[in-house]
Amino acid sequence: MPHTLSRRRVLQTLGATATASGLIGTVSGRGRSSTARFSAFNVRDLTTEQVQTTGDEQATAAARVIQEVRPDVLVVNELTNNLQEGTATDRPNVDAFVDNYLSVPQREGLQGIDYPYTLQPDSNTGVLPETDYDFNKDGTAGERPGDAYGFGFYPGQYAFAILSRYPIERDGIRSFQEFNWADMPDSRIPLAGDDDVQTEPSDAMYLTEDEADVYRLSSKTHIDVPVEIDGTTVHGLFAHPTPPVFDGVNNFNGRWNADEIRFFADYVAGAEYIYDDSGVAGGLDDDASYVLLGDMNAGPEADRPLDPATTYLLENDDFDTRRLPTSPGGAQRGNPEATATFGGGSQVDWVLPSPELSLRASSVVWPGSDASKRGLGEDVRTASDHRLVWADVATR
Repeated sequence: MPHTLSRRRVLQTLGATATASGLIGTVSGRGRSSTARFSAFNVRDLTTEQVQTTGDEQATAAARVIQEVRPDVLVVNELTNNLQEGTATDRPNVDAFVDNYLSVPQREGLQGIDYPYTLQPDSNTGVLPETDYDFNKDGTAGERPGDAYGFGFYPGQYAFAILSRYPIERDGIRSFQEFNWADMPDSRIPLAGDDDVQTEPSDAMYLTEDEADVYRLSSKTHIDVPVEIDGTTVHGLFAHPTPPVFDGVNNFNGRWNADEIRFFADYVAGAEYIYDDSGVAGGLDDDASYVLLGDMNAGPEADRPLDPATTYLLENDDFDTRRLPTSPGGAQRGNPEATATFGGGSQVDWVLPSPELSLRASSVVWPGSDASKRGLGEDVRTASDHRLVWADVATR
């Protein structure tokens, strides 16, 4: 939640450069050593079989889109963690994607990108507790996908990977995969016995007291990955909260999504209740710079009663949201800030810097129907139902 002296207030005092909008956008200022491009791209269930070999249509299209933008720090959502899956374990999928696709020019006039620093954190998707629980209340305990900590038909499905052209400060990484949802003060857990929680009909999702004792907050993982950009440390905050749908009368996934988004809002505000997977307590230091990246599965939606994107992102002074990325393709669908095709054009993917960082430019890669850039619109559609989002951030 916001600090007493918010980072937004600091930014306004220092004076910030206004954001520019466009399809791919200008690279003005990127020649300066202190400016980096941060990007988030949900590639829609990119599997081990696709990236460990060459020639896959979806992986090729996704790599082309990424090569057009050339991010310095990138999160790829929904890239299977093959080390958890137990397949092709000699090379992580993130490195296979770099070797087989990103490092190889995908169109004439494009250049390959080498990402020397990569990370594929463990995900809660498809991971079952040591004791069998019937989390989804279908009458059978200990079965994927519904009884896993995060929805997945196998461990590591729908995971995400982080790629960087700048060094990752590995000693400073903090992961929160095992943080217990019940340990969040005033959590929204739909708990059996609460006045507003129904245990009928059969699709009513809720947790018992015993289940709440083990249930993890993160449907994938929340992770803080510090990156050194020309002598300045910027914390990349990565997550992929559960979609707020498919959950019955108790709005289970809607509540879960809201608290997953709340977690990083609390984290940047220095909340003391937080602990990481190493047992270290507390949130982010007050003077730290950061960028929140990923598919948050939430936008300012009037039909979502909890609306966490508005509460924890758009109206939170700890994130710079004065001007958000836009695209011609989204504008043609009636929402210039849309980042995904479903829902008629939904704003669910985010790249949000801390307000003392200078936001130089940003965009969503979604060409309009009249775009002339050869084949980009087709590759955007082939790659995913989401669109790549990027922002140029000056770190000093």
